[in-house]
Amino acid sequence: MSKLKQLSDLDLKLLRVFVVIVEQGSFAAAQGQLNISQSVLSENLKSLEIRLGIRLCDRGPGGFRVLPEGKDVYAAAKRLFLAVDDFKFDLASVGDGLSGELVLALEDDVIVNPASRIPEALKEYVNSYGRRIKLKIEIMAGFQVLSKVADGTAQIGITVAVDRTRLRGIQSIPLFKETLRLYCAEGHELYSDNSPLAQQKIREYHYSSRGHLEPENFAGTLKAGDTEDIGLGAQAQLALILSGRNVGYVPDYIAASYVVSGKLKQIGEVGSENDVVAAVRSKNAGLKPIEQLVRVLERVHSKQTK
Repeated sequence: MSKLKQLSDLDLKLLRVFVVIVEQGSFAAAQGQLNISQSVLSENLKSLEIRLGIRLCDRGPGGFRVLPEGKDVYAAAKRLFLAVDDFKFDLASVGDGLSGELVLALEDDVIVNPASRIPEALKEYVNSYGRRIKLKIEIMAGFQVLSKVADGTAQIGITVAVDRTRLRGIQSIPLFKETLRLYCAEGHELYSDNSPLAQQKIREYHYSSRGHLEPENFAGTLKAGDTEDIGLGAQAQLALILSGRNVGYVPDYIAASYVVSGKLKQIGEVGSENDVVAAVRSKNAGLKPIEQLVRVLERVHSKQTK
């Protein structure tokens, strides 16, 4: 590490490539993300290791593995790029404060929720405030949204609300609602059972949870244990339930067409209405590009409740 006396633009470029390789988990996945060949990726990584004077990872027939030193460099690089992003946003707040790049992380399928007015909000924001703002939008699972906001790689995340204790250092602003109901698929034993379902009976069946997004009031309702499946994202959850193996909670707007076609059936009466929120890091909430967009998102969505 002592070989690196100062950081150059090349060093920053090589570190960013390394971060992508680690986060993607392979050279092949990183190649698609960076749009450069695997041979160039390999040369970049080799150059970085020479610059730092240490090996960062193993790669070869045995697969890709980040070494402990590589994990330390990755963590340090993430801190560095977070500081750089904070600096750029501090500069963006100078003057009219409306310039630079704004990254939005959206949980999969929130955009197609009938209550969503996200496109309208983006249109109003760009027309009114953000002509010099470059918008970058990424779609991912809910837990990834919060992670992106927490580490500063996304300035705003839009996701289903979770336990407030998991949002330390993050502010969340309710925008609209998501309603979940319990479903099973055609061919499942419960599909043809039209008798009133006691909660105890439902507990007997395999259940697919939504991972960290599992509503708290459902905890312990169904069969517990490590053998249960997890659907991280509405479409993943839907796939598990349509397989006929599981019952589980799905947003009603995702399930609707499958209910009409007879592929899904609602079971039981328990449901949940959860907030979909805009999440921002508390320390960045007052920065003009972020604050303006959050205000627009909040205002546009509040119109439908009046």
